[in-house]
Amino acid sequence: MGAEEKLRRAATRVVDLVLTEDCAYLDALPDAVEIEVVTPLSAVGRALAEGTANELAQAVGLFLSCAAPVAGEMPADLAEAVTELRAGLREYGRRGSWRGLVGAADKRLDTGGGDR
Repeated sequence: MGAEEKLRRAATRVVDLVLTEDCAYLDALPDAVEIEVVTPLSAVGRALAEGTANELAQAVGLFLSCAAPVAGEMPADLAEAVTELRAGLREYGRRGSWRGLVGAADKRLDTGGGDR
């Protein structure tokens, strides 16, 4: 499996976990997590549906940056999915132009309390 496919799978996992039709998972999130992740995660969903790989990487980087301050408040399943997404972006970033974005997202997650 290539780096782009891993990134897409990891992004799909997070989007499918949080942005469900019935909103049950989203409603159960701590308020701080919901406030920080909903809008950037919606951008990830749009990029999955309509964007290029680079647009997806950009949306994922934004999501990871926004999620960093509340990483410690995430439920374990979401924290695990975010960790997988961060790894997917890191691997995609090795392809070239996304290194700075990946490094910035990693630094924010590491200083924001890290993933569980």
